[in-house]
Amino acid sequence: MYSLRTSALALACCTLPAAGYAAVDLECSTARVLVGFPPGGGTDFQARVVVDAINEISEDIHLQVVNLSGQSGNRAAREVIDAEPDGCTLFFHHAALLSSYLTGRAETSWDAFAPVSMVSFEPAIYAASRNDNFSSLSELVEYASANPGEITAAVSVGSDSHFFALQLQDLLGVELNLVGYNGEAERVTAMLSNVIQFAQVTEQTASQYLGNELVPLTYAYDERSESLPNVPTAREAGYDFVAGTTRGFLMPEGTPSEVVEHYAQLIEQSMQSESVREAFDRSGTIVDYRGPAEYTAWWQETAKAWEELAIKLGIFQPRD
Repeated sequence: MYSLRTSALALACCTLPAAGYAAVDLECSTARVLVGFPPGGGTDFQARVVVDAINEISEDIHLQVVNLSGQSGNRAAREVIDAEPDGCTLFFHHAALLSSYLTGRAETSWDAFAPVSMVSFEPAIYAASRNDNFSSLSELVEYASANPGEITAAVSVGSDSHFFALQLQDLLGVELNLVGYNGEAERVTAMLSNVIQFAQVTEQTASQYLGNELVPLTYAYDERSESLPNVPTAREAGYDFVAGTTRGFLMPEGTPSEVVEHYAQLIEQSMQSESVREAFDRSGTIVDYRGPAEYTAWWQETAKAWEELAIKLGIFQPRD
């Protein structure tokens, strides 16, 4: 739906030279990369993989991942908004910036930041805890239809997982009991302990449990996962539903364009690293690099589409 897949072969053919970017003067030797979720989830994992690759090639700045969890990423977002636009603070996040704004959980949206680079698209997997009520998407629909509100589903309130759950609920024509958790790692833990029956997960965080402690119901992409070939897509089950988490780097609004471009070039070169490609492939993540202009256009297009969807679902509650 939002993905433009970049193959490993294409990346290998287009590697930038090590000196393919111009240095800029920064007021710091170490810049923070804020992640709005605890360690162990997909966002933290991807941030650390890319940051490690950047530090391998960067000569003028060292990046350090800082976890500042809370409020579905909005605590870290506020920290970045309030930071000086001096090139010493970056934010690694996803479309929760948009969903939090549309649902009234945050006062600001993506345009309170300077988009730097998109790096990935991670298709959603919907899984269930081991239970006697359903073991496939069709069985979930059947059970939920007969027992409205009895299936407890975990979401990160105001995040894209919340938005997608509402969209899926509407598409399936069922009523789920949505319960908030801070990040994917907590959602997986809740399912493993049978506190929660249903949730969106990713291969990176839940692959070791899928098919064992957790039952994968559907893969929300237009083709099956190579690493989970037995999990049907939602379209195969009769539902036109593609969803996933798009992640990238942003900086405080007002960051000079030459600083944004400097980081964008560092990130682009890091995404061509073999270590990054291999780590993303192992986690079921699609490499999708887009520079500042393309990333800004993605936010604009997605904001328009999601606003229309939020109005349709009756959850459009911006504060302004």
